[in-house]
Amino acid sequence: MKLADSLSRQGKENRFVLNYSALVMRQTFEEKIMSASQLHEDKFLKIFWDEKASIIGIDWKDSTSAMTGEEFKQELTLFAGHVEKKRAGGILVDVSNFRHKADPDFMPWRVKNISNRYAAAGVKREAFLFPKGAQIPPTMNQSAPGEGFLTRGFDNPEEATAWLKGK
Repeated sequence: MKLADSLSRQGKENRFVLNYSALVMRQTFEEKIMSASQLHEDKFLKIFWDEKASIIGIDWKDSTSAMTGEEFKQELTLFAGHVEKKRAGGILVDVSNFRHKADPDFMPWRVKNISNRYAAAGVKREAFLFPKGAQIPPTMNQSAPGEGFLTRGFDNPEEATAWLKGK
């Protein structure tokens, strides 16, 4: 994103005011994990791949507020296919804009249908990226029973990618 895009015009004096929060909020997932390339984009998410770091990621969109439970499962199934194809060692899930409310039966379905695919593809760690300063739920720092990889929540993209790289 260009700095000029985050400038807003205010008043008749034609003053320019830098809107820092807009700049930070609009920072792309690609910028967050540095050298990533986009693999897929649709209504609900973007999928990125960082070859050098062996990290694949999801950047969820605000539109997830209208996503059904079935669409959520379809998106994760699609993503699991990319994880398998790339043989990613780490997964970075940006939930900063995630708005979907998962059904109570979602986690057992995820472990059975998605997590085992991640582990079989070689995933060792999965990081969830929350907005800066967010309270990270304790459950985000533990793997679900039956998952064969570590899970942790972060509010800093650099810390998340360093952890995913095993640093």
